[in-house]
Amino acid sequence: MSKNGDNPKNRKGNLDFSKFKITSGSSDMPIARKIILHVPVTKPAKQRYVRVQRDNQYHFECAVLNLEGEERPFLLSPEIAQAIAKDAKRVTLKLAIDRQGNLFLWPVPPVPEDGHDNPWNQSQREVAELAQAQWVRLTSNRTVGCYEPIVAQGDIPEPVWPDLSMETILTIAFGSTHIITDHEHPALQKLWGLE
Repeated sequence: MSKNGDNPKNRKGNLDFSKFKITSGSSDMPIARKIILHVPVTKPAKQRYVRVQRDNQYHFECAVLNLEGEERPFLLSPEIAQAIAKDAKRVTLKLAIDRQGNLFLWPVPPVPEDGHDNPWNQSQREVAELAQAQWVRLTSNRTVGCYEPIVAQGDIPEPVWPDLSMETILTIAFGSTHIITDHEHPALQKLWGLE
């Protein structure tokens, strides 16, 4: 050992640091890719800035069933949605992303066919529309009785959307257990008090 405590083996000359150098713009580094294993179906949290995919192929009109005690909704075939019309909810699932790159499907209420809209649903649609072009937060204003957007003030980069089809995203979101196509599904048995 030298006086200053340096180990002679660590001195320059014993290790060729040029072997560790990576040139700028080098393609020698492996590129990591995030694997999407979970896509929640939910409204954005009130303190979460989000964007909505503007491409209509990532907007999916459907019916869902929310059961108490279930973390995620069930996707209903049109026949099942008709059979349980009082419990089914029509939505447009819009692919959305937060600033951390987490995907989710935002169940946005569609314009009602009978023309009877309410301020909560109408304002939620408007905020989702705004989120196609800007980073926004969805906040509720109970005094006024509607949702309000808060637009991010910083210069936030555009979102990086994963290269996945909407069909793949729906498969991840609902899996095989949360898609109802027949009356024997356990969720319907529970809904009807048969289990």
